[in-house]
Amino acid sequence: MKEKTNRDKLIIVGGGAAGLLAAKELCNDHAVTVLEARPAIGGRMLAGGAEFVHGRLPLTLDLLKVAGISYTAVAGRFFHVSDGKWQPDADMIEGWDGLLAQMASLKTDTTMTSFLDIHYPGAGYAGFRDEVKSFVAGYDLADPNTVSVQALYREWSHEDEVNFRIAGGYNALIDYLARCCYDADCEIVTGKTVYEVVWGPGEVKVVTTDGSIYEATKLIVTIPLWLLQKGAIHFSPRLPQYEAAAQQIGWGTVIKVILTFKTAFWQKQQEDIGFIFSDEVIPTWWTQAPDEQPVLSGWLGGPSAKEYAGYTDEMLLQTALACLARIFDLEISDLEEHLDNGAIFNWQNDVFTKGAYSYDLPGSAAARQLLNKPVADTLYFAGEALYDGNSPGTVEAALTTGKNVAARIGGSV
Repeated sequence: MKEKTNRDKLIIVGGGAAGLLAAKELCNDHAVTVLEARPAIGGRMLAGGAEFVHGRLPLTLDLLKVAGISYTAVAGRFFHVSDGKWQPDADMIEGWDGLLAQMASLKTDTTMTSFLDIHYPGAGYAGFRDEVKSFVAGYDLADPNTVSVQALYREWSHEDEVNFRIAGGYNALIDYLARCCYDADCEIVTGKTVYEVVWGPGEVKVVTTDGSIYEATKLIVTIPLWLLQKGAIHFSPRLPQYEAAAQQIGWGTVIKVILTFKTAFWQKQQEDIGFIFSDEVIPTWWTQAPDEQPVLSGWLGGPSAKEYAGYTDEMLLQTALACLARIFDLEISDLEEHLDNGAIFNWQNDVFTKGAYSYDLPGSAAARQLLNKPVADTLYFAGEALYDGNSPGTVEAALTTGKNVAARIGGSV
C-alpha cells in the first residue's frame, strides 16, 4: 500500500452510494475520512429506499459481480386496475411511442405540462395528458409543471425492460463497500452532521454540530440535493455560483409503504402479479415476484406525496389498506387481520434527505456542469443529482458520480 501523507488527506461528507464508492476508490492511496450524519451508512440505499437495479446498469452490476452478490430479474405481469376492473399486460400508456416521437422532435426544451398543452390540446386528449403527468410524478417524482421534456426523453428512450433485485437488498452492496474501505484503513464516522466548511486552496476545516473539527486538503460533498439547496452546510468563503446552480435542479419526494401479510392473498385475485397501476391515492403497488414472499409495496410519488407530509405513519397505513381494499374488493378489516407488519417511509420527512431523488428542469444541464467542476482543486461535489447520463435518480447515478470524482482527485493529487 502506498504510504499516506497529510497532503493526501481527504474528507467525504455523506456515506451513501456516491460517498462510499469515492472512499473505496481513494482510500488505498489517500487518508480518507467519511462523515455520515445518520447512525448508519448507506443513505438512500437503506431500508425503504432503493430497491431495484433499473436495467443493465454497468457500474452497479460490475460491483455486484466483483462483490459476489447475486441478483435476479424482476418478474410478474403488469395490471391496470380502475373502478374494480383489472386489465392485464396493458401498455403503460396508450400512445406512448407517439409521445416519444413528439418529444424527440423538440428543438427547444420546455416543461411537460407546456409540451402536452401544445402537442395534445383539447378535451379529447385530457385523459392522455393526465396519464402522462401521473407517470412523470410517479416514476420520476417530478412536477410536470417544471420538469424538462428533453431530460425525460433522454431517460425514457433508454429504458431497459429488465429490472433486477439484489439478494439481500442494497444492504449487501453497502456492506461490501464498507469492507473495502475498512480494509484500506478508511475512517468512517457516523452520527456526524456537518454544518460548516471553512476552506482555502488546499486546506479544509469541517465543523460538525457536536463541535468536532476535521481537517484535510480536499473535501467531497455528497449530501442530498435538498440539503445543498437549503444551505445545510455553510461554506466560508461562500460559493454563490454553486448555490445558485443547486437551485436549478428539481427535487422530488415519495412515500413508500411496505406491507407484510400472513399469506399472499393477491394470488387468488390474479396469477403472476408483478405491478399494479391504479387510480387510488397510493396508485402503484408491486409484489416480490418471482419470490413468493407475502409482501406488497406501495408508492406515492411526486407533488401528490407532498399533500401527505403531515400524515402520521398510522394514518398512511390506514390509507394504504383502504387503497388495497378497493383494488382487491376486500374489507379493510380482512386486510388488517392478515397484516403482519407495516412499514412507512415518508421521505420528505426524513431529516437527512427531505425527499427522494432529483429531476431535471430546463436549464439543469448547465447547472450540473458547474457543480461537477472542483473549486480551487479543493472542494468537490458528487451525488445522484450531479449525474449526467441516461439513468437519473438511481443508485447507478450516485455511484457513477462517486467514481468520477475519485478519478478527478486521483489524477490531481
